[in-house]
Amino acid sequence: MASDTGKFEHLLKPLDLGGLRMKNRVVMVSLTRNRDNVPRENLHVPYYRERAGTGLILSEAALICPQGVEWTFMPGIYSDEHIEGWEKVTTAVHQEGGLIFCQLHHVGRVAHPGTRVQREIAKPVPGPSAVAARGGKFRNVPGGPGYVQPTPIENPWEIVDLYGNAARLAREAGFDGVELHNANGYLPMQFLESHSNRRTDEWGGSIEKRMRFSLAVLARVNEYFPYHRIGIKLAPCGGYNDMGEMDAQGRPSADAAKATYGPFCEKLDTLGLAYVQVMRWWKAYDLMIDGMSRGVEWDAISYLRPILKNTLLFGNTGFTPAEADEWIKVGRVDAVVIGRPLLYNPDYVEKIQAGQAHLLYEEQAGDEYWW
Repeated sequence: MASDTGKFEHLLKPLDLGGLRMKNRVVMVSLTRNRDNVPRENLHVPYYRERAGTGLILSEAALICPQGVEWTFMPGIYSDEHIEGWEKVTTAVHQEGGLIFCQLHHVGRVAHPGTRVQREIAKPVPGPSAVAARGGKFRNVPGGPGYVQPTPIENPWEIVDLYGNAARLAREAGFDGVELHNANGYLPMQFLESHSNRRTDEWGGSIEKRMRFSLAVLARVNEYFPYHRIGIKLAPCGGYNDMGEMDAQGRPSADAAKATYGPFCEKLDTLGLAYVQVMRWWKAYDLMIDGMSRGVEWDAISYLRPILKNTLLFGNTGFTPAEADEWIKVGRVDAVVIGRPLLYNPDYVEKIQAGQAHLLYEEQAGDEYWW
């Protein structure tokens, strides 16, 4: 059981978000539920409706095209059929006075050719370069294989266009905005980080070229949503899916991460985005590769806070209500992104408002708080 019993006045304070009004500063993180490719009225609608008490809901990651991923029944946002399914979700959230953004998702090199979807589309696993992620386990493929070497994307603009199409569909489905999933080892992050992007063309090399893909996607999405209705998710500490910047000796490095994420966030801060979501290092999300931690434990939020002078910063990973309230109070973050506790407590906000934070159920993994 959680032990927080404060008033949490800062966490419960409203926040302006791109012309929208968040009724509190609790943001529901994207949580893959693996229920169906097209949102279903009997599963997705009540799930999101019950959690509309949060200030903002981020939808579970929605694929911008068919991809052979670990989760067989991930939802999509790439066809007219998806509009009808998601529209029922957004309508339900709005009826409860909530806000909802659609998280746009492409997994890139961490797809697998042995999955049903990848076999059906008959396309190779794509990535910025022919650099395979290490680790991984596809339980839906016989033998549970790991990742494969991807085929370099010949024309990244084709993928950029897929993001544009997804944004168009999200707008038609009634979403209040969208979030670019630029974290956790997925395609935009693969382009951004130097170890996974070995290109020598205009999409790789310097940080200015490596950030080009993400900026191009944001610009294309901006054709359907204004920048102040677009967010982005970052994971500067790496770890998951063999990600995280490394030094010249191939060791995870906070300095190397700063050299990538500092300039990238400087550029993001000029766009007028709705927010930048930054994940903290999390032990349960780190991986052991070659006998050492793949990620690196450093305070990315504190480093990026002064860089993001004009953009809201949302903190993600392992925040208790008391810690969230304190971080918002002192200005380290503007809102916090909550995950698994919202699975167990669809009335998470209501319990806090009623002074019953001590009744929140939080899953424990050893000594780690699961986000």
